[in-house]
Amino acid sequence: MKKHWLSLIIAIAIIVAGCGIFYYFVIFLPQVNLEKSKQNEQAFIFSKKMDCEKLTDSIKKEIEKDNNNQFALSIESFETIFYSPKENACIYATHRLTTTGSSQGEREYFVYNALTQSKITSFKFPSQWQDYKNFLYDYSNGEIRL
Repeated sequence: MKKHWLSLIIAIAIIVAGCGIFYYFVIFLPQVNLEKSKQNEQAFIFSKKMDCEKLTDSIKKEIEKDNNNQFALSIESFETIFYSPKENACIYATHRLTTTGSSQGEREYFVYNALTQSKITSFKFPSQWQDYKNFLYDYSNGEIRL
């Protein structure tokens, strides 16, 4: 009779230990790794945002230099800069107001890649204002809302 109880206790102990091992490797450990992965991704994105912010002054100076040209047909102003996970790049937007000619008073928004200084797209105001807002929202991963 004692052997029967001893065998039963050992069997229960093995089942409990097996459940514990299963829980640790199948449920607990993947959650810990997922949390670490999220934290690493957040730290990466934060560092990219900081890198983008560091470019702001030089971009503004370049825009101001172009505005100081006496033959300029328009005035361009800096709008915003942000890290775009979608493009894995810093993106900035400017606003251009035409000051002379037949298109005087027309407004347009331009979006550039900060590293390559290449134009990504542009939007006329007011007809494409919603498209511009949607673009910034999508490419900033929901952080830029106008």
